[in-house]
Amino acid sequence: MRILRQLGIILGFGFLGEIISFYLPMGLPASVLGLALMLSALGFRLLKPEQLGETADFISTNMAFFFLPAAVTVLENYGVIKPILLQLLLIAIISTVTTFFITYFTVRVSRMLLGKRV
Repeated sequence: MRILRQLGIILGFGFLGEIISFYLPMGLPASVLGLALMLSALGFRLLKPEQLGETADFISTNMAFFFLPAAVTVLENYGVIKPILLQLLLIAIISTVTTFFITYFTVRVSRMLLGKRV
């Protein structure tokens, strides 16, 4: 029963993100909105991490499962992607390295501003 309640909370935030995304004039992904809402609820202590417990851990440890549909779609459209494969790989590498550096400097600046309390 506890796991069903945790799954209901997670799906509830996802559903709320779907509703908000439907009514927003801009194209924000519903999943991102749902995660932002859940993060806000955790940040404002409206929701406790214990309320998500085992279900959130299970989803986090099996994250690769959620990338299967995207991988299958890439394989199905390989003929379309093949002519621009090198450019796509280059963009993926550059954006990954850029993300690493931005994350690194964001953590450094955050730690400096918080006086190394984290």
